[in-house]
Amino acid sequence: MVDALGSQSGVCLMIKSIPLNKLVQSPRNVRRHGDPAADAELKASIAAHGLLQNLIVWPAAKGQFEVEAGERRRRAMLALADEK
Repeated sequence: MVDALGSQSGVCLMIKSIPLNKLVQSPRNVRRHGDPAADAELKASIAAHGLLQNLIVWPAAKGQFEVEAGERRRRAMLALADEK
């Protein structure tokens, strides 16, 4: 589960927990290529300290949520979940 923040026009709508498997990458995400070293560092940080910053998501089709801000954090959490 991940706590996610939904916002619209700068106004917070809600904070809720969303299962990791319901989060998908937004097609509007500008980051297309990652830095493996930075991604590994982020993964290690989340493993050691937990998720320190919420993701911003929008509702998507089929009960999923598109990640508008926090795609690297989503990928790091997926990698950590795969290791378990």
